[in-house]
Amino acid sequence: MITVTRNSAAAAINKDLGAKLRGFRLAAGLSQIDLGASMGISGTQIQKYEGGSNRMAVSTLIQFCGVLQLDLSAFLGDYLAKR
Repeated sequence: MITVTRNSAAAAINKDLGAKLRGFRLAAGLSQIDLGASMGISGTQIQKYEGGSNRMAVSTLIQFCGVLQLDLSAFLGDYLAKR
């Protein structure tokens, strides 16, 4: 039996958001270096976000949305409660 802890749930979310970031970045035709430069961070940092090893702050997600011309729900829609 696998026990889901807060840390494992957070890690899964980080990986999912990173995969979404990668997909959106590629769809926009940007390299990791190009996306990082447009936000004032390194391509290596983009790589860490995409791999899920670094957690993205909400403010960072909002910046990504601005650069990639996305709504925040593109990243978080799966996590918002359906009413």
